[in-house]
Amino acid sequence: MKMNRITSSLIAAALLLIISCNKEINDDIKTPPAFSEFGTSNLTGNYFVTNSASSSFKIPIGITNISDKDRTIQISISSSTGAVAGVQYTAPTSIVIPAGKALDSLAIRGLFAGYPTGRKDVLRIRITGGDVPVNTYNNSYTLNLQKYCDVVLAALSGNFTANEYLNDGSFSYGPYGSAVVSLTATGATSASGAFVNLFDAGWRNIQFTMDWSDPANFRISIPLQSTGVSDPAYVRGSSGRVNAFSSCDQTFTVSLDLLDGAQVLEYPGYQFRLKK
Repeated sequence: MKMNRITSSLIAAALLLIISCNKEINDDIKTPPAFSEFGTSNLTGNYFVTNSASSSFKIPIGITNISDKDRTIQISISSSTGAVAGVQYTAPTSIVIPAGKALDSLAIRGLFAGYPTGRKDVLRIRITGGDVPVNTYNNSYTLNLQKYCDVVLAALSGNFTANEYLNDGSFSYGPYGSAVVSLTATGATSASGAFVNLFDAGWRNIQFTMDWSDPANFRISIPLQSTGVSDPAYVRGSSGRVNAFSSCDQTFTVSLDLLDGAQVLEYPGYQFRLKK
């Protein structure tokens, strides 16, 4: 009987120790450390700023657990390209994660008027502090901004003023009258058309296609074709040089290789810049 009582006591003590250890483990599992961080594995974004009051770019941001209290995350923004708050963008310097939530969004609003032709900016957005420690590995987000306008073919048709430039960028000839005609959609983000009076020397209309499937790269393609005159007898789009258009500025920039009647290259990269 004595041995049974001793054995029973040892079993009870062992069970108490196991329960105690399990409680400590469970307490650790239930209360992990909290960190503030960006709520995405992709820490780079591209924001095409439109002429709309509702235009904004939202970045997921939050805390790694849920609390019964509101918690604040502090934000800082810098720009290697010189973007200025209130001129190129607006953004809060902090965000509150409400009680009962772990994730929200930081909204960056680009200012359309702050983006003249060709301007592009880079913002570096960092979590700098707040009510919980900052995650060392997920606290910085890079955002690229540039202006975007919808492509309206009717607005890109009509009369233009053209100037010409040599392939080193120096001015060659102009201004003179040109035009863009026969713009016709060939898909959701593509169209075809023709340039009138390029070179101001009796060329026939030069056929081209447009592609704006990449919002950061509106492209013009010009296949090999006859000019209708003897010199240069043929033209084609010049590879590796600018062949683009801007729906915001209503401009076309076209770089052509000029070829003789045997389709031998005479002059590469002769550039035409058309503006309404």
